[in-house]
Amino acid sequence: MPSIADFTLPATEFPLGRVFEDRPDATFELDRVVPSGDTVMPYFWVSDAGADMAAITALLTELPELRSAELLVDTGTKGLFRAEWEPEFMGIMAAIAATGVTVLTASGSADGWRFEIRATELGQLSTFQRHCADSGVNVTLVRISQLTEAGSDAAYDLTPEQREALLLAFERGYYDDKRGVDQTELAAELGISRQAFASRLRRGYRALIGSTVAADSPPSD
Repeated sequence: MPSIADFTLPATEFPLGRVFEDRPDATFELDRVVPSGDTVMPYFWVSDAGADMAAITALLTELPELRSAELLVDTGTKGLFRAEWEPEFMGIMAAIAATGVTVLTASGSADGWRFEIRATELGQLSTFQRHCADSGVNVTLVRISQLTEAGSDAAYDLTPEQREALLLAFERGYYDDKRGVDQTELAAELGISRQAFASRLRRGYRALIGSTVAADSPPSD
């Protein structure tokens, strides 16, 4: 049965954590990208109200673990980066690639890193932990839960693209009273147009309402 597990990692044990030495208030949100082959080019957001993104870029380019770091989007206090890693420094990402687990969310601050990982079976999580231990990656399992069939996307008639859009909007604060992000920024994270993102949200809302609220409503006379 599919399972979801939360793992934590000390801030200094992930290469990007070195940025916290100069920018202790910075936060990272890694995109859900699975490494493959001998390198990886992950996308991640960096937020830091006290620094311009040029300063963050300079810190990233000094990291020996990165071949390159390119700023793609700059909102003033938040930037979307694309980085290419040196293969020998992939660490936890190498464990993810080797074991076939899926990263649902990943974030980091000076307090540490959190990875939410989905596995098709529990054995994958054990293999993932063992791979990390063998590689000297000090991960800690803090929570594990199993996905029931009733909680699957299919039960809500959601497509993977709709679920991705809805989850991203929720994680980024799109539904908060003081909206922290707009559809243009969310669409940029997924590499699609704002119109396409809005369509995914709209169809996702319709599917969720149709399979939950509307499904429980008594038929009208």
